[in-house]
Amino acid sequence: MKKMRLLAAMFAAAAMFASCSEDGPSTETAVVTFEGSEWTPFVASSFDATYTGSVATPDYVWKDSATSLTGPNIFSGGYFSGGWVVSSYNSNDLATYGDYTSDLYVYNASNENSMTRGGHNGSDTFLIGYGNKSDWGDYRPTLRFADGKARVVCGCYVNSTCYFLNIARNGNYSSPAIAEGQKVEIHATGYDAAGNETGTVTMTFAEKDKMITDWTAWDLSSLGEVVEVKFDMTGDVENEYGFSMPTYYAIDDVTVEWQAE
Repeated sequence: MKKMRLLAAMFAAAAMFASCSEDGPSTETAVVTFEGSEWTPFVASSFDATYTGSVATPDYVWKDSATSLTGPNIFSGGYFSGGWVVSSYNSNDLATYGDYTSDLYVYNASNENSMTRGGHNGSDTFLIGYGNKSDWGDYRPTLRFADGKARVVCGCYVNSTCYFLNIARNGNYSSPAIAEGQKVEIHATGYDAAGNETGTVTMTFAEKDKMITDWTAWDLSSLGEVVEVKFDMTGDVENEYGFSMPTYYAIDDVTVEWQAE
């Protein structure tokens, strides 16, 4: 059953972004699902981590075998910074799982508290990203191809974390809730092998009465061939230090396309 769900997720993602570039006989496509045995050692629940403050493992380095896609852990260089954690935690209970101690939880309307079926299309695992670029520094989570070869990141699916959604709706001690006329956006910026920007794609992530509560397709194909993509979150919800929303979001089923050799 789990294998069938995995195959369904792969086919659904590939179909959504099937026309991300000019198809040809030498074009190959893969969907990075973060599912399966190669990912198990990196899933937060495998080492009993329920929030990002408990995943400072020095050997936490993952790489997809089909595409060489990789990304830094949230703990990078020995301190808390922008990055990723592979997670399976999901819940619809914002009162219980809506603060920083549950920041690895993706929102899932179907489950009160679970470590299964929280990913896109009912899969179990996904990425939680944290970080942004601000006056305090550039802590954008980055996905890159470890072999340095440029590929097209056709798209992915994004969702809200319980932490983000709770603060967006209700606010807390460090951030007001999103008010009428305010919005939060997420951005993906591509870079080529020389470090030049190839473009930026922006999605409105949350408004007062319009927040993402399910896996939503995000087309990134206009970035073209890239060796890395950096993700950012911005908005006009602020406190005295600037943008105040928790810079967390979930990503799953990253579709990649490249020219076969």
